[in-house]
Amino acid sequence: MIFHPQNLKKTEGAFVLPAAVSAVANPCMDKDILKEYWRNFSFETSALELTPTDAFTFVIGDAPNIPLDGCDYSINVTKNGVCVYAESAQALLHGYMTLLDQIKAIDVDGEVAACIECCEVRESPLIRNRMVHFCIFPETELWQLQRFVRMCGALKYTHIVLEFWGMLQYDCMKELGWSHAFTKEQIKPIIKEANDMGLEVIPMFNHWGHASLSRGNKGKHTVLDQNPKLQTYFDETGWCWDIKKPKVRALLRSIREELCELCGEGKYFHVGCDEAYGFQFTTENMDGICSFLGEISRDMNEKGRRIIAWHDMFLSKHPEFNPDNRYTCNNPSLEAEQYMLAHLDRNIIIADWHYQAPIAPVQTSAIFKNEGFDTLLCPWDRGLAQTKAAISTTKEFELMGFMHTTWHTLSGGMYFVTLTAMGGFENIDEAKHSIHFQLTTAALLRKIMPINGDCRKAGWCKAQIDNV
Repeated sequence: MIFHPQNLKKTEGAFVLPAAVSAVANPCMDKDILKEYWRNFSFETSALELTPTDAFTFVIGDAPNIPLDGCDYSINVTKNGVCVYAESAQALLHGYMTLLDQIKAIDVDGEVAACIECCEVRESPLIRNRMVHFCIFPETELWQLQRFVRMCGALKYTHIVLEFWGMLQYDCMKELGWSHAFTKEQIKPIIKEANDMGLEVIPMFNHWGHASLSRGNKGKHTVLDQNPKLQTYFDETGWCWDIKKPKVRALLRSIREELCELCGEGKYFHVGCDEAYGFQFTTENMDGICSFLGEISRDMNEKGRRIIAWHDMFLSKHPEFNPDNRYTCNNPSLEAEQYMLAHLDRNIIIADWHYQAPIAPVQTSAIFKNEGFDTLLCPWDRGLAQTKAAISTTKEFELMGFMHTTWHTLSGGMYFVTLTAMGGFENIDEAKHSIHFQLTTAALLRKIMPINGDCRKAGWCKAQIDNV
């Protein structure tokens, strides 16, 4: 079991899932992935069919709904049935995921069956915006992307940020993708599954640093390693886009349009803008980047979206920072920080990524919030203390939400995706060994996307032994 609802009241008995289940449910539930989840979470012992209703409910048998009392959803499990009752489609989907998480395997007359212990649940998230960021690298296989999206749906995340590191075939410039990059037709079914589980897909493309579409410490450049004649789109090293040039701004606009069309309706677009190494913090240059981001912000606002930007180029080190927290600050002075923050569009959402801050509160987020920016705190898999500090700070400062980042380390950090998701619904301050989250995450992966005995796809590492 992943989640432990804070308002769970257990009652006597259990509802044993029949082999064929007929439920009355809102049309948002009539999705292939949700029916597949029912079969998978019931250990392949039960199949689900739905009859539509306009209400935001999912009802099996004669279990009555219990009042929400201000919560997002309620769950009532009796010996004779199940009722999930919600205030919205997304809340109903999250209630359904909570219900699935309660299913247990049992032995009945020598055969495996599944049951849900009788209980009552009323629940709302402690943190409303629960985002996760996933990188599609040249080494990423399509099934890995699909499985991760499924995992995030089951963990009740609200948004998933997809960043294609040279792994999408664009119409506006073919060199933006490697020769083996995925086509849009390959990606669309995965985006549909995300939407069917209540996830909004946030498109991302880095508009400043990381213009190589590759990790800097590996030396690859997606565009220039394919066509050196495109050098003038970048600075001398190729690491940053030359954003002063009209042709670069036009290309980035076309990229945004393609990604928004691919990812579907949504409220956000992530523009990156981190680690723009070599940037000279002159007044002219700072005016230029603030004007550039303001232009993008206005363009996206007209399309109903707000832009998200990483924090590090806007923040400098403060003398009051806790020395036990290692904050990432790529702005050279407090004066330059204040100048940039004063000229930055307040409609931009700041994604504050501090990965070595084990002590709460994470002070940097307060700076952005006090300056009038909606702020997302962004943990990574650096340790239990760091994740807990980020979740605690998000709650304490009443931030917009969190965005868990995964980068290149899912082979060792998959279970932190689970831990962060849990923090959106319950108190994770109590110390637990990492093995607890590893085991529950492995159990979840077996349910969301069975691998039919393929050892290479089992768990989160292709190899059982590292470096072999």
